Amino acid sequence: MNTLEDEKLLTKGEVALLCRVNIRTVDRWLMAGKVAGHRTPSGRVLFRKRDILTVVAQGETSPRR
Repeated sequence: MNTLEDEKLLTKGEVALLCRVNIRTVDRWLMAGKVAGHRTPSGRVLFRKRDILTVVAQGETSPRR
């Protein structure tokens, strides 16, 4: 069930707070393709909250061993 809260767009800083990581970690996830970002016309990257929660729940943001 999709709720309005799940569709909320988050900034890198909000993702970092939600996941309890540093903003640079969010940048690394984005560069590695672990999370999908949506670039605005001004160049800002936003993330769908639902996508972030799904990726974190699946453990795809963990460092590779």
